[in-house]
Amino acid sequence: MLNAKNCRFDIGSGGIPDIVATDVAAALGMVAAGIGREVLCRVWWPDGAKLSKDQLNDMVDALMRDEWAKREASMLDGLLAIATRGSRGQGAYATAHANRWPRLVITERGLTTLAEGYGKVRTAVLNELASAGLCPYCAGRGMTANTMGVYKTCAECTGAGHLRLSDRGRAELAGFSWKTYREGWATVYDWTFQRCTDDLHQAERQFQHALT
Repeated sequence: MLNAKNCRFDIGSGGIPDIVATDVAAALGMVAAGIGREVLCRVWWPDGAKLSKDQLNDMVDALMRDEWAKREASMLDGLLAIATRGSRGQGAYATAHANRWPRLVITERGLTTLAEGYGKVRTAVLNELASAGLCPYCAGRGMTANTMGVYKTCAECTGAGHLRLSDRGRAELAGFSWKTYREGWATVYDWTFQRCTDDLHQAERQFQHALT
């Protein structure tokens, strides 16, 4: 309701609806600031989300940096466990090593920057969320047309209009080869997507509560 609309002069007003744009804007203002609210806007108010695109990117980057630091701390604890307890500490080290994420920063020409892969994951996660689960092959219509203009049920989503991306689809969306994604970035993607989804659902509940 907050997105730009085309003006129509061929129909009447139809009366006053139960919920108007100002109600939606007020309810949105009651949602706690953070990733959830920004993703909520990204999904349902793309025009408004453009104004805070960089802010959302920074918040997701910070989220991944914090999680990376926690996993590196667990890795250090695992090494200390081996040093102090010998073979009895191997379990803690093995778990920490399995959960370890790819290197966070890279240094080129004396400048330290976030590794490119994390930016790819962040962009892909937000794009997947912004699609609201719509099938990318039929754009949520449930039907596709061939070159002759003949429509048929979408073979990918079987007409449902919604489709969860497969791991290969996520690898392609993020710009990774399947091998690189599977061996290094699948865990990062899954974790980031789930955290952003959880925050989005919380924001949706707050928004619904404020609107009712």
